[in-house]
Amino acid sequence: MKIKLELLNKILAWVASGIAAIIIIATLTAFAVAKGVPGKNYRKADPDPQKVTNMNRGKENSVDAFTDFRQIRVQTKVESEDEEPTVIVICPWFSYPSGDKQLYEELSQKERQMRSIFINYFTERTSMEIIERGEGRIKEDLLEIINGQLVMGKIRAVYFNDYIFID
Repeated sequence: MKIKLELLNKILAWVASGIAAIIIIATLTAFAVAKGVPGKNYRKADPDPQKVTNMNRGKENSVDAFTDFRQIRVQTKVESEDEEPTVIVICPWFSYPSGDKQLYEELSQKERQMRSIFINYFTERTSMEIIERGEGRIKEDLLEIINGQLVMGKIRAVYFNDYIFID
């Protein structure tokens, strides 16, 4: 009986080792072929403002970057009293037509108003609504809202240097 128990322990150890090896190999393979996502809030980083302006320089539709915003911290709406709000940290910037000094001046003058747009957008939604909406749709929404407030021109895109959820 003692021999059977030792044999059973060895077999179980080999099976456990085999399962662990399969899990490790599958995980490494998934990350190697870029199908593994480290965490649910993984996002592809937006390009650097300088890179955006440099890659379009000299083209007909070249852009400049408006980066005068500081980091914005905002709490999401909660659905119930026992729920904690999620803190979202963003650092937005805009691209706008290159050389459009009037639009740049308007953006500079309306910086506080633009910050309020970002704050209101995120405080009016729960964290689940924001996650379900997705970063791309949020940028489209904000682009539409901001362009609706501008008189001297239109921004081309909204980007985030930081887009962090803190639970």
